[in-house]
Amino acid sequence: QGAMRLNKSVSVFASSARTATESSGDQTNDNARGVRLFLNISASSGTSPTLDVIVQTKDPVSGNYVALTGAAFAQQTGTATLDLAVYPGIGETANRAVSDVLSSVWRVVATYGGSSPSFTFSVGAEYIT
Repeated sequence: QGAMRLNKSVSVFASSARTATESSGDQTNDNARGVRLFLNISASSGTSPTLDVIVQTKDPVSGNYVALTGAAFAQQTGTATLDLAVYPGIGETANRAVSDVLSSVWRVVATYGGSSPSFTFSVGAEYIT
C-alpha cells in the first residue's frame, strides 16, 4: 500500500455563524478512498455552548443517511482548529483518524447544545486517493 495522496479540496461548510442543527449539502466522492476534514471554529457564544460535528454516508437505494462509525470531531465548546481523517488502513485515534472507506455520497452534520448556542465555523475537506 502506497502513501496517502491528497487531491481535490472542497468547502463543506463555508465560514458562517450558525445557531441550529444543520447538515451540509451532499458531497460527491468521485475516486477517493478517504478524506481529511478540517474544522475551524473562530467564535462561540451562549451559555455552555457545545458543537458536535459528525460524518454521515448516504444509502444509494433508500437515500437515508447513516453515521460513519467513529467519524466525529471531539465535542467543542470554544474556538479550535482540528482535523479528522477517514481512510482505510489508517491507525485509528479517537476523534482524529478512522479506518474506513469514504462512500460515494457523504455529508457533515453539526449539532448544537447549551442555551442559545452560536458557533462561527467552517469545514473544509481534502480527498485522499
